[in-house]
Amino acid sequence: MTDLEKVSAAIHKLMKREQPLALDTRLREDLALDSSALIELTVLLHGLYGVDLGRRAAERKFLPATVGDIVTLMGAA
Repeated sequence: MTDLEKVSAAIHKLMKREQPLALDTRLREDLALDSSALIELTVLLHGLYGVDLGRRAAERKFLPATVGDIVTLMGAA
């Protein structure tokens, strides 16, 4: 499973519905995810795949705005 597929699966699980996602899909504007939903997504990805996105984002001083940003953080080691 690719990182994009993992992120897509987590977003669909969080939103409880499926919709097409692309790397440039915006988390707030296109998916209407607010701050608490973004935290839930971070926790969900950590639980499913063991990736601490919050820590990775903080280390890079980077706030993800798109699905592609999250995919990039997933692959960052």
